[in-house]
Amino acid sequence: MNSSIEELETGLKAQLSSLASEIRSSEETLIRTKEGYLKVQGALEILAILKDKVEKDEADSLTAALTVPGVD
Repeated sequence: MNSSIEELETGLKAQLSSLASEIRSSEETLIRTKEGYLKVQGALEILAILKDKVEKDEADSLTAALTVPGVD
């Protein structure tokens, strides 16, 4: 009977080690995925700022082109 308990303990320790390794691997993958997500999110925020600036510059240029000097 003692042998069965030792075999069970050995199996459980191996399973524990395997699961710990799987957790580490999953955490590394999650970290890389989160970094990629944050980079894309940042790029979208920069793009939105640039888009607003371009639209404002185009509107200012159009207003300047339609303005007659000396006329209010």
